[in-house]
Amino acid sequence: MSIQIITKRVSHFEQNARLIIDTNTNQSMLVDPGADAEILFNLLGDSTLTTIFLTHCHIDHAGGVQALLSLIEHHKLPKPTLLYHSNEIIIGEHIDVFATQYGFSAADYQNPPKPDQLADDLTELTLGSSTFKILFTPGHAPGHLALYYDQDDFSLSGDYPETLHCNRLLIAGDTLFQGSIGRTDLPMANHNQLINSIKTQLLTLPETTLVCPGHGANTTIATESQTNPFLH
Repeated sequence: MSIQIITKRVSHFEQNARLIIDTNTNQSMLVDPGADAEILFNLLGDSTLTTIFLTHCHIDHAGGVQALLSLIEHHKLPKPTLLYHSNEIIIGEHIDVFATQYGFSAADYQNPPKPDQLADDLTELTLGSSTFKILFTPGHAPGHLALYYDQDDFSLSGDYPETLHCNRLLIAGDTLFQGSIGRTDLPMANHNQLINSIKTQLLTLPETTLVCPGHGANTTIATESQTNPFLH
């Protein structure tokens, strides 16, 4: 398998952080390290972390970035590239405020640094010998992104290891869930925009695409296009 994906539920919000390893080169990428930085750091093993990718900058998806970067610096490891959309910067700048409002310690959820590279004009992301397509999927958040892998050489482990007989892969963030969709009652969210993103960017993918959401169990494009009550 060229791609190994390890899912770990983190934070008070049970968010699915994911370590993606290109097994051909042992390069890795962390998607949405929302909290529990030490646990995620230990997941790295002997892989070389080259990228931290944020689907969006809500507290549960981006609140652990700074702590993770501090651990990486402490262990004198190469600094990975932090990648997310410019529309998310303003949201990331207020994570500490949301932490206080939720009654959490600001030390548990910190504002991420500004991105080393903006994802605004990127259509692809390379990890070692593997390539992911970057999909712009605003609605739940104004700069929300998803990652699509159009090969079948992937394996899953950790939390939610089920591949559901799929041969394509979508890291969906908080756009599409099993039987549900992302919240749009949050600041800068837009329900109509989210529905449009799902219908034009996600439901147009092959039905055999595995959907790995930001919360909860995996599902498939086929299942959600046929049965998701929010899309009919």
